[in-house]
Amino acid sequence: MFYSPASAALVYTHPTPLCTSQGRLSSWQIPIKDGTDVAGMPTSHGNPSRKVIAEKHSPIVAALLESGASIPGKSLTAELGATCYAEESHSPVLESPIFPGCTPGGSSAGAGVLVGSGLYRAAHGTDAGGSLRVPAAACGAVGYKPGTRAAVAHGFITRSVSDQFELYGHRPTPVRRLRIGVLIDGLFATTTVSSSRGDALDAAARELGKHHEVVPLRPYADAQETFEHFKHRITHSFCNVEPLENSYLAWMREQGNTVSPESLHNAHDHFRQLLGHVQHEWDVDIVLSPTIAFDPPTIGYFSSLTPEESFYQQTVWTPWCTLFNVMGSPAVAVGALHLGSVTVGGRALLSVARTVEHLGLPGAF
Repeated sequence: MFYSPASAALVYTHPTPLCTSQGRLSSWQIPIKDGTDVAGMPTSHGNPSRKVIAEKHSPIVAALLESGASIPGKSLTAELGATCYAEESHSPVLESPIFPGCTPGGSSAGAGVLVGSGLYRAAHGTDAGGSLRVPAAACGAVGYKPGTRAAVAHGFITRSVSDQFELYGHRPTPVRRLRIGVLIDGLFATTTVSSSRGDALDAAARELGKHHEVVPLRPYADAQETFEHFKHRITHSFCNVEPLENSYLAWMREQGNTVSPESLHNAHDHFRQLLGHVQHEWDVDIVLSPTIAFDPPTIGYFSSLTPEESFYQQTVWTPWCTLFNVMGSPAVAVGALHLGSVTVGGRALLSVARTVEHLGLPGAF
């Protein structure tokens, strides 16, 4: 299979980078994921057949431009952000810059490749179940999902945690002594964590234990119920899409149309109470886990499976990230190590992430 060069991760390049003002981000060029609108640029949602020219900026784009950032173009995404890989026949096929021949993750695949290969310092992406953090792990970068109750979070993949602070206009903050739980067991699917990632997790736990209380965790009792509710929510969001010959999207649409209003109501209620439930059962401030359980699979692995099996195997690869989407709390992937908040804000979480990043663990990237 032919793999496109890293530069192909930018699926649309503007004639000149779009810049509307000067500000604290004036030195930054930040590609925008091709499912988010930039006025005057095409939005294709990962398929040229879906292309429309955007008439106005999305809020995240407007905020970046107001802060002085320039936008060179749009980065490749899995079609409609549906998968944690991106291998559509109508788009470039990218490979991880640190795992040749393997998926760079997704759905923010282009963002991961552009940053992981060193072409850009930061790239925008979105995250509904790990779509920023998984490609960060697969490409050796940092992916941060801010806390939000929205189903989809906007954020960035960057070269370092410090870059995340600079993007948001924050500085590292002193952090009180925290209780950090270490979770290596798969949360939403049974999985086997590779030895290198297990070793990196142990080393990070030891280092964090010098400053914080570190305790082991097991999956909370009704984790599988949480995942079923998430599956209902995510598939239902595709119930009105036109698959355009994409068999995975067709399956998602089919599954989504079987979700009853009662199931959606139950999911909403479950997610509304989930953060308090997890706080009570785990009694920790932050959860440290892998981001991905093992090295990225070779290109073609996920796409060779039936849609149902692919959905399951994607969860086996990364069974931890989604919890922090449905709880609405911030989470960050420092390469293949993941920190998700249960009680702390984004600034404190990123400050703890700096400790993990400074270890330079070989199994973390």
